[in-house]
Amino acid sequence: MIAGVVASVMILSVIGVAAITGVLPNETPPRQNGMALAESAMGAQTINCALCGTVESIRTVEVRDEAGGALGGRLAGAAIGKDGTTTILGTVGAVSESEIATSVKKRYAYRVTVRMDDGSYRTVSLSSPPALAAGDKVRVVEGKLVRT
Repeated sequence: MIAGVVASVMILSVIGVAAITGVLPNETPPRQNGMALAESAMGAQTINCALCGTVESIRTVEVRDEAGGALGGRLAGAAIGKDGTTTILGTVGAVSESEIATSVKKRYAYRVTVRMDDGSYRTVSLSSPPALAAGDKVRVVEGKLVRT
């Protein structure tokens, strides 16, 4: 009985060593630098990437930043204006609100819509104009676009 156990362990060991060294045929293609040879032959363009996609559109959007203190002036005008005896102050609050509305600073954001390789869409907002055009291949990395 001990001889049978020893023989079976030796046979399994020989099969394991043969499989590791490549003597036995293997179903999967051999790997080179972590990538199957068949994948490297196909090229990097056909391999799906969860972060990769194509730029669909780039839109410029106007973003309004309120000047400091605008919210405080609006709240004061609204609070005072609700009291029936202080309607003049409520009117002053409303006038200051319209003056504040004209002093709003304008800035622009750039919304880039990317059609991902899996068919989904992502929109990335950038503060400066991107050096990309519709149709460019990109990768979305931490909310930024990297050309591939």
